[in-house]
Amino acid sequence: MLLRFPPSLLSGLLLAGGLAATLPAAAQKVRIECLSFPKHSSESIELLIGPEKVVDVTLQSHALSDPLVVPSLPVWKFGKSQVSDEGVFTFKTYGEVKPLSAARQLLVFIRKGKDAAAGFNILPLDANKAGFGANKMFIMNLARSRVAGDVGGKRFILTPGRHIIFKPAANRGENLCFAALRFERDKEWRTFFSTNWPILKNSRGLVFVFDDPRSKSLKIHSVVDSLFEAPKPG
Repeated sequence: MLLRFPPSLLSGLLLAGGLAATLPAAAQKVRIECLSFPKHSSESIELLIGPEKVVDVTLQSHALSDPLVVPSLPVWKFGKSQVSDEGVFTFKTYGEVKPLSAARQLLVFIRKGKDAAAGFNILPLDANKAGFGANKMFIMNLARSRVAGDVGGKRFILTPGRHIIFKPAANRGENLCFAALRFERDKEWRTFFSTNWPILKNSRGLVFVFDDPRSKSLKIHSVVDSLFEAPKPG
């Protein structure tokens, strides 16, 4: 029989230690959030957390998913489960990733096709303060060409598929930083993006550089994630 836990219930169980008591000692609890790219409407997949046990995971591109507390397994497998008429459980894996040791992780799902069934490459990020925390920026190059950046005084070059995490400095006033992105073509660097970006206080930013098939040019997709937590009552 397939056991399915709603995200809110699973988080409560794990935090209370009820489910943790039935897991191996090595299965620590991890808080995860997810984001997918290229842009796609919200889509539900599942994370396999044990024999015939899954939890729903929502993938979206405009914002991070709601936090979910799950066991840190040797490998996280994401996909879809099915139970046959005979009661046989099967799980089709769309993508898998080895968790980091961090207690908070952000999982970036890079889609291989138009829907989840086409599969994902999954990038785990340390989402603790010392990792990809407040005031920091994540930039990933998903274009075919190399991309160079000058953002808040940080200069870098990203080959296709690579990313960088850094804290930009305010170099255009108190709350702004200069940001320019260039791509390489015929051994020349050409600017395709230049502006002043706000410094992300109590937030973090994610930027994806990609080839737009419609315009035949490079574009960016950005997401700002607020880390503000409302004070607990009482």
